[in-house]
Amino acid sequence: MKSTRLAALFAVFAALCAFMAAPASAQGRDNAYAVAGVYVDVTAPNAVAARQAAFESAEQLGFQRLVKRLTTPAQLAASPVTTPDQATLDRMTVSTDIEEEHLSSTLYIGRLTVRFSPAHVRTILAAQNLSVIDARTAPTLVVPLVADGTPPETLAAWRDVWMTGGFQEELAPLAVAPDTLQGAPDWQTAAPVAQGAAAASALYATLRVQGSTASAQLVQVSAAGNQDRGTVSAAIAGADAASLRAALASLAQQASDVVQNEYKARTSTTGGVQQTARVSASALFSDEHQWQTIKDALGAASATLISQIRIEAVSRGGALVSFQFVGDRSQLVAELARRGVALTDSPMGPVLRVAQQRSAPAQQ
Repeated sequence: MKSTRLAALFAVFAALCAFMAAPASAQGRDNAYAVAGVYVDVTAPNAVAARQAAFESAEQLGFQRLVKRLTTPAQLAASPVTTPDQATLDRMTVSTDIEEEHLSSTLYIGRLTVRFSPAHVRTILAAQNLSVIDARTAPTLVVPLVADGTPPETLAAWRDVWMTGGFQEELAPLAVAPDTLQGAPDWQTAAPVAQGAAAASALYATLRVQGSTASAQLVQVSAAGNQDRGTVSAAIAGADAASLRAALASLAQQASDVVQNEYKARTSTTGGVQQTARVSASALFSDEHQWQTIKDALGAASATLISQIRIEAVSRGGALVSFQFVGDRSQLVAELARRGVALTDSPMGPVLRVAQQRSAPAQQ
């Protein structure tokens, strides 16, 4: 009897440790220090040297993008940041992941994700009297469209720069809508797709290519109505596909900057602290697999909406869980639903359960 009780206590303790070994709030914030979609194209005397130079270039480019992400344009204008030397960058880099690569005996072309140490980055920026904004908010759905008469291959390239540009790691993450979402900017049409991505708004980005100039008209839609976000433009340096793609990547980055800078300006007025709400929910499950699904969903959602997850109590068939979230309640429900967990209200308060039916796996 005693051994059975000890085994039960150990099982509960193990369940707690499995979930709380890495605090979800830290995981979500640390995701802001991962820079994805870093494109490198390096030539060197041999393949080994080319790969080494490419990884060093990715660290430099990634650091520059990260500094821009974590600070405001006004801060950088007043106090520009110099990229550290390579030895310092190597110490700051936690890992470099290969998204895509093409190699030859002297050439390395790749798309990489560089993860930096939050503590190292904050120390460097603090030394230059820069305030860091690293709190993330709910996603925005991006709808890449093209003007009538645009070649299909241009549309494909326009969608691809959004998909591979690393915008999902930004402070205001950008989730790309499926190509089935078409038509004029309209919230009623976009809402079901946006809610599936836990987004409360959608940014329609309509591409037009005229001669040597590419431009994109930006319109953001939400339940509050439509908002003209202006037009971004970029020169097309040549007639080849690479030049067009570079221009489209510039447009996507500029469009992202509109969203990111607006969010940071809003966050800066509150000292970098977002308005949040706290939820205490009963997590109900029939077996360990369902409990793990609920924990996985909460952990994954810590990359966007959720922080400060706490397990207050655990029993054989349920647990009491509390957490903070940003955005509105419908976004929270949608974010958990796309990860296979339903959040509902009951007489005893909010309840988390594994959804009875799951559609196609959600994109991570």
